[in-house]
Amino acid sequence: MELFAELVFRTGTYLWEKEQPQAARSFFEFGLRLDISHSTKNSAQAYRLLGHIALDMAQPAVALSSYEQALNIRKSLEGPNSPSVADVYDSIACSYTEQGNVVDAFEYLLKAVNIHNANNPLLMARTQAIYAMTYLRAGQPDKALIALQHCWHLQDLTEEQVIQSKYPKHSGDIILLARIKYAQGLKEEAQQLASRTISILSRMLEADDENVLAARLLGEIVEMSRGVPEMQGHLARSLWFLAIVEDKMGESSTAEPLKAEAKNARNKICGNEGMNDIGNDSFMNLVPWMLW
Repeated sequence: MELFAELVFRTGTYLWEKEQPQAARSFFEFGLRLDISHSTKNSAQAYRLLGHIALDMAQPAVALSSYEQALNIRKSLEGPNSPSVADVYDSIACSYTEQGNVVDAFEYLLKAVNIHNANNPLLMARTQAIYAMTYLRAGQPDKALIALQHCWHLQDLTEEQVIQSKYPKHSGDIILLARIKYAQGLKEEAQQLASRTISILSRMLEADDENVLAARLLGEIVEMSRGVPEMQGHLARSLWFLAIVEDKMGESSTAEPLKAEAKNARNKICGNEGMNDIGNDSFMNLVPWMLW
């Protein structure tokens, strides 16, 4: 049974890596319901990946619960000071940051740093990346940039190398860097960076009252998201903010149907946290904070 569960978990991991979070979640949940020991590294990793999936689906509280289960297993197997425990601390910090709880996020990041310093300080690039995200959410963009640069230094990368990279993994770094630059007031530089990510750019343009171009970009996101189950959060969010932009331009007759469509799309999303909320925040929360 343990071998079968491992195959199930591998399938779930493959689906998650292929950006099919709902299917991946089904496999992990099925595997964890099997008659197996949950005090294993495989189970710990399954819970951690369930947390990643919940974050991908904008459910940070659900993610936190999964991460805590992974943490308990890792501590019992490897002790409280292993690098694997530090990795889970990183994930817990990320879930707290997604919820806007930067105080607890910083607490867990410090725990991760202490473990890495006691083992191998060169292996904390991910910790520094999450520090950057958390500092940004805390309204401290200068510290966020320092943390992000530390992350790159640990990987022997420069800012220029990351910006020019064709590696998909670096797109998240570019998004984060663009947001940091924007928070520092370097709007033109930030917009150039964000040109690779049109959803980010559309929000910046809207903030600067560049409504026509913002509407065009949001419209592109809407068209890309239609009919793709994994993109429903992006669809609902983009429809809602497109309606707001149309309202700003005096097109209320266009805005109202868009708002209705946005609400309908939001209501189709299963398990969304904050579904009873109304207004901008309820639509912002449909997409993980780092993808706004």
